[in-house]
Amino acid sequence: MTSRGVVAGIDIGGTNTVVGLVDLRGAQMSELRFPTQAHERAEEFLPRLVNAIRELCGGLPPGNPLAGIGIAAPAANSRRGTVENPANLNWGTVNLVEMIQEHLDVPVVVTKDSNAAVVGEMRYGVARGMRNFIMITLGTGLGAAIVVDGHLHEGEHRIAGEFGHFTVDPNGRECGCGRRGCAETYVSASGLRRTVFDLLARRTDAGELRTVAFNDLTAEQVFRLAQGGDRLARAAFELTGVYLGRMLTNIVAALDPEAIVLYGGLVNAGDILIGPARRSFEEHVLPLYGGKVKILTSALNNGRAAVFGAAALVRDLLQNEHTHVLQDQITQ
Repeated sequence: MTSRGVVAGIDIGGTNTVVGLVDLRGAQMSELRFPTQAHERAEEFLPRLVNAIRELCGGLPPGNPLAGIGIAAPAANSRRGTVENPANLNWGTVNLVEMIQEHLDVPVVVTKDSNAAVVGEMRYGVARGMRNFIMITLGTGLGAAIVVDGHLHEGEHRIAGEFGHFTVDPNGRECGCGRRGCAETYVSASGLRRTVFDLLARRTDAGELRTVAFNDLTAEQVFRLAQGGDRLARAAFELTGVYLGRMLTNIVAALDPEAIVLYGGLVNAGDILIGPARRSFEEHVLPLYGGKVKILTSALNNGRAAVFGAAALVRDLLQNEHTHVLQDQITQ
């Protein structure tokens, strides 16, 4: 691998996409964010992504070219280079690697957003030195990645960790996956919005939330109001935390991790969300695990863990080290 050049780490979320340029030593140089526009097809999204990469690369000094691109995306298959029917994007199944290489002639790797975030957190964040932990991503949807004995557990079909589609209520909310009552319809930014409107229908609290249309409401608005003491906004976060804590008890009973790392935009709510989640977890967890499993928040939030992780994976590709085996790449 050449010692010169930079790599692009990209985190494609249901709400925003983050593009970061990272040098070959792992230091971030620049960053750009833009709305994903989840209703668009991948073919409409792609030009905006390519333009963002080119815009960042336009500021690079001569002789420091773009050497590769690593992409973190929901429902990604690292073996095929595809994104396959993501619940919160109107993409269907597309080969993202091939689409990007039609515009940018550099090596490209793609992996699940939660897997990339795990790589970033293990190498640069709170999970350094950990060998058994789970990372939960709380954004537009809910994703997860599992590390066992220092290796990423991807499963037989390389799609393990879809905890967002645990059924928490068989008669519950419709999910983008086509089923009902999935965890991410309650524990995610979109789930929080739905909880707000459930509460508005059942309670009589006055407040700003009664003046906002559903399509205009954001999780950030609910957080701001909760910070200011709005009772309904705080109740929405409380319920979201209770569902999150209960979900984590089931994961812990199955996998016995050292820690659970929470990552994603919803985690910016801090103790308004994490406090109820921890209380719910300790209340409902099997006594064997009580007080033993740490619930931590990412040291690289707001897309940065996935950006750094995706960049690290493409750097490994350039170094010809275990090109397609994430479980080996993750421990380097």
